[in-house]
Amino acid sequence: MKKNQWIAGLAVAAFAVPVFAQDVPALAASPQGEALPPIPMFAPDSVKLSAKEAEGVRLANQWKANPDKPIRGADGSVKYLFGATQPTLVCAPLEPCNIVLQAGEVVNGVHVGDKPRWKITPDTMGAGETEATVLVVKPVDVGLTTSLTVTTDRRLYSIKLVSKAKDWIPVLSFDYPDDMERAWASYRERHAKQTYSNTMPTGQNLANLDFSFKVGGDNPSWKPVRVYSDGSKTYIQFPSANFGGEAPALVAKGEGGWFSKAPTKLINYRPIGDRYVVDKVIDKASLIVGVGSDQTEVTITRTGGK
Repeated sequence: MKKNQWIAGLAVAAFAVPVFAQDVPALAASPQGEALPPIPMFAPDSVKLSAKEAEGVRLANQWKANPDKPIRGADGSVKYLFGATQPTLVCAPLEPCNIVLQAGEVVNGVHVGDKPRWKITPDTMGAGETEATVLVVKPVDVGLTTSLTVTTDRRLYSIKLVSKAKDWIPVLSFDYPDDMERAWASYRERHAKQTYSNTMPTGQNLANLDFSFKVGGDNPSWKPVRVYSDGSKTYIQFPSANFGGEAPALVAKGEGGWFSKAPTKLINYRPIGDRYVVDKVIDKASLIVGVGSDQTEVTITRTGGK
């Protein structure tokens, strides 16, 4: 009886082995029935680089390892010169880090190598022309190293990310070489506009001219639109160089008495375009066309700067 029980127990044990074996994954078999080796997570690095490719990698490594150090910005940020080297942002799991981009720069895309363990969220600072995009960076663990790529409407950023337990950089920002070029371009544009607005068609600077002249008398079609002086010459500007007939004579007016008319004396001038140019500063003069009752007279009186 005991012998039969022993044989029955052995049989049950034999049939029980395959049941436990189902919990262990079996190796794949080849068509010939042989077990295949396990598939590795990463393929072996067996690619041999050509001389051109190796040179490209060397140049990239040279840029990444460039010892150009950051400086401290006025706002306390760690500031890198954009393009000089690959910047490194050191973060800690419980301390958010911030990457501040150039004012007005718009982000097109954000790509991080270790996306599950690095959280990148957008924010902004400032308003109007000073509004800037801020990328808030948070690692979920320490001892992590990856890279971040940010594409914008102006440039591409490649930033190395490192996580430490206690060390972290609160704000990372950049100095841009094109900022200086843009500042000089803006300066030149402002200077050009100021020069244009302060310059007469003749090239004379308005700041150096005296416009303290009063034009009175009759109102012919050729009546001067302005009279001004540069301190040594007087300029009489007409609406047009075409007077539609006789050009007016220019005469100096003296001081008259109670019973006599003011004496007059012809003044020499040079017509240049729509202007009379007189080689002295006049105080009182008239532009006269015709004689007698048909005479037209426009008076010019200097009111200041004497």
